[in-house]
Amino acid sequence: MDKNKIKKFAINARKSLRDTTEVQLANLGITDEKINDELSISTKDKKYYVDDNENNALTGKQIGWRKDVVNELKNRGYDDDPKTVFDDFIEEVAYTWFNRIIAIRFMEVNNYLPSRVSVLTSEEGKAEPDIINEAMEIEDDLGGYSDSEKELISTALTERTPELMDKLYAMLFIKQCDALSDILPGLFEKTNDYLKLLFTPNYNRGVIQDLINEIPASYFDVNEEGQVQIIGWLYQYYNNEPHEKVVNMNGKAIKKDEIPAATQLFTPDWIVRYMVDNSLGKYYLERHENSQLKDELKYLLPSKIESVNNDQDISEYKFLDNAMGSGHILIYAFDLLMKMYLEEGYSKRDAAQKIIENNIFGLEIDKRAFQLAYFALMMKGREYDRRFFRRNVANNLYYFEDLHVSEDFYNFIDNEKTKEDLKKLAEVFADATELGSIIKIDQDIDADNLQSTVEKIDFDDSLDVFGNKRTKDKILKILSIVRIMTNKYETVVTNPPYRNCQIFCVNRFFS
Repeated sequence: MDKNKIKKFAINARKSLRDTTEVQLANLGITDEKINDELSISTKDKKYYVDDNENNALTGKQIGWRKDVVNELKNRGYDDDPKTVFDDFIEEVAYTWFNRIIAIRFMEVNNYLPSRVSVLTSEEGKAEPDIINEAMEIEDDLGGYSDSEKELISTALTERTPELMDKLYAMLFIKQCDALSDILPGLFEKTNDYLKLLFTPNYNRGVIQDLINEIPASYFDVNEEGQVQIIGWLYQYYNNEPHEKVVNMNGKAIKKDEIPAATQLFTPDWIVRYMVDNSLGKYYLERHENSQLKDELKYLLPSKIESVNNDQDISEYKFLDNAMGSGHILIYAFDLLMKMYLEEGYSKRDAAQKIIENNIFGLEIDKRAFQLAYFALMMKGREYDRRFFRRNVANNLYYFEDLHVSEDFYNFIDNEKTKEDLKKLAEVFADATELGSIIKIDQDIDADNLQSTVEKIDFDDSLDVFGNKRTKDKILKILSIVRIMTNKYETVVTNPPYRNCQIFCVNRFFS
């Protein structure tokens, strides 16, 4: 695997996606200095924000989508700090599309897409990806088409003008992403409408074309190079520029949103294997003295393994990486657990589901890294079970979010103890994206009661001016994180964030 190729592509892809997003925002009259009001020439059906050029007019749904962009920026604090909020927003839009493009490429190379139809390339070497020419045949796989979408498909495939083909591909690409949200919701969240204004996927130029031309398909093939390496290196090199910027700040304080770029480095394979072999691997061997697995643990230290009399089922082994990054440690743990399950007589299909549901746990401060770790783990499930996506297998991976609860939300809770528990939770998770797994959970919080109470609260979306529904969802997710943080684990393996030094650790906790 040529890491120079991966590095060049990832760095250029980030710049290209950011530049494209910034240009699109400028065309909407939105910059890091101000948000333009609509021009006086605007009408009810056409809105202008930059000039009176007909090409810059927003019509139909685009008018509402532009309002959504403005609202999103303002909700993030644009009025107080426009430059920071604007830059963070561009970064999020860019990495959202980058992760989706990489994930789709991985799935099509390994024939994991439900439709079995390539989205970025053509298996027959045609100029257009197969999803264009087979659009009507895979309608059900993409969630069905509206009348206008069917008309676009028909017209574009008949006339084949560059403009219509680009419009058709953008529509199909987004339909594919939304269809994948049903089976991979941790990565392919339903596409916010405003994202359609900010990036238009093209198959014959830009990031997608660079990916196809510059990164060999074998790098994504689980039967060759394997998935962990390509996903991990792409993530690290995508963050190369912000990483270099932060580490060369000469003693200046690092901002909360700069921590992932400053501290996260892809853990080399030998370190991962050394840590997991001597923790999870050793734990299993202590309880299975006749196991043949010992011969496969390349980095197991040559010390005597003491036999432990324990009939604990393999499905009860809990393995945690509480700073999981893009999932390298978890994926090797999955592979090792699979060997254990097979030795214990399980089928590959049953083992894959049990490992993800019962054995693997992970936490992360960076949503981007979480998405890739989640994706890598789900692809492991698919590798061993062709029907894995249909089984709705639950996973135990989460990313931290800062929690801020409005006074209006507290008014929906009558019980004073429950209200006090929520205030404690909000206090300790106020800076969760900075503190991550070092947060100390107050043991007096009754998480079960708090969850039951919050689940019962119902909000009318049309009247939710305080964003209470979003707060509710965030609280419930954080309660899941609390459970992971307060569980006991047979094995905890992590490579914690660090700067200017190499640190890795292995911890083992036994209930």
